[in-house]
Amino acid sequence: MPRKVKGNLLRTADKKIDIVDGARVFVQLKQEAIKRGIFDRSYHYYAVIACISFLGVFVSAYGIYRVTNPLLIVFWGISFAFFSVQIAGILHDAGHRSIFQSSKNNDILGSICGIFTVQAYNFWKIKHNKHHAHTNQEGEDPDVELPLLSFTQERALSKKGLAKMLLRYQSYIYFPMGILVVFSPRIGSIKYFLNAFSKKMWWEILLFGTGFFIIFLLPFVIFDLQKALLLFATVNITAGFYLINVFAPNHKGMPQIDEDGKFSFLEQQIITSRNITGHWLTDFLYMGLNYQIEHHLFPHTPRNKLHLLTPLVKDLSKKMKLEYTQVSYLESTRMILSELNQYALLATNK
Repeated sequence: MPRKVKGNLLRTADKKIDIVDGARVFVQLKQEAIKRGIFDRSYHYYAVIACISFLGVFVSAYGIYRVTNPLLIVFWGISFAFFSVQIAGILHDAGHRSIFQSSKNNDILGSICGIFTVQAYNFWKIKHNKHHAHTNQEGEDPDVELPLLSFTQERALSKKGLAKMLLRYQSYIYFPMGILVVFSPRIGSIKYFLNAFSKKMWWEILLFGTGFFIIFLLPFVIFDLQKALLLFATVNITAGFYLINVFAPNHKGMPQIDEDGKFSFLEQQIITSRNITGHWLTDFLYMGLNYQIEHHLFPHTPRNKLHLLTPLVKDLSKKMKLEYTQVSYLESTRMILSELNQYALLATNK
């Protein structure tokens, strides 16, 4: 017998703490973090991370240029993709003002990183800040919009056409579709330029165009077609796989908020986010996003200090009777696939 599909959409009636109480407790938590110096800038840490990431990209690019053996092309392509995602992590932190005290310096660094990751920095900021403001909320969080995947019963039942046909297979296409996420910011950036074009955007377009040419066009100019195609596939598949495994565990398969749901900021961030357990290597690979709950509560926190917030947030969650979700990567993947399977039953039962 198939399991009964249960809803994963929370409404205002499901909230556990009052919005005013949530705001009061959040302010107290913030004051304690300030008192402990958790929000202080970490310039030396980010200098090391930036050196590793940018040096890794340049060394990988040189390796790609020098080799002709397909296996070595794949090796250096994987290396290039890995460090490119690490640079995307720096862009992310710059966008949250967690690197420099100065907003201008953060934006300069973020814009430079945008060249290497081929995305418009300002477009990313607008989209990502909206995600933080309305985390996992229907109709508000842009990251909830997944054309071929459903994480709520309501979304599954609303699917039509191809999306409805593929619903029953969504747990199987999760990773293949996830790999394509690498193209989403590029396509989104182009749409952003077309829809909001103005003369003031010339420098954004120049930076994006430079990155697009170097990453997507230059290999086909300087290498033979076989090498260029192998490199294109290797870099994008690797980057896509890395990104889906870093970002999807954060919120996918967690409760989603109804479009009209009204939760306190504190409660919404804790119940819709998921942490990944691990150690120093996990922190490096996930670029601090394994502390997703803490990051969503205080996104301007330097990533190397997010772990200092964990005991404070855990203690608060226990007192406020809020579920603090912290699991391993494998358990997180199981939870995501389980949710997808659960709503896929709607297709097989209709």
